[in-house]
Amino acid sequence: MSVQPVHIPALWPLKRPFYMPLAFLLGVVVLGLSLTPFAQAFLPRVLLFYVGTSAAYSLMPFVRRGDIPLVAAWVVLLSELAPCFTGQLLSPANVLADALGVLMATAPIFIARLRQVLQGDVRPGGRRASEIRGA
Repeated sequence: MSVQPVHIPALWPLKRPFYMPLAFLLGVVVLGLSLTPFAQAFLPRVLLFYVGTSAAYSLMPFVRRGDIPLVAAWVVLLSELAPCFTGQLLSPANVLADALGVLMATAPIFIARLRQVLQGDVRPGGRRASEIRGA
């Protein structure tokens, strides 16, 4: 049985050189909104980080799946350290809300990959190198 790759176009066919500025913009927007009074309650904060992480996955489809939560963790860290400069303490509830929002967006992606691996969809090592040669 031969499996044909399926090409699903992104919402906006954004070129890869624009990923870095877009990621920076998303991070700044989420960080800025997390510092507003709107995002001080638990649920709005969870939703803010969920929407921000989901937007990153949707708008940048060719970024490796592990890179987006890594950058999101830095945004979480910055959103918790920024109030410290004004003399406020870290809020465990805010940290939990931020991390929960990122986890809610990333968990389905990693669960889907785990299902693929359990079904035997394991590609040989160096597959990125073969993609570059074939391009």
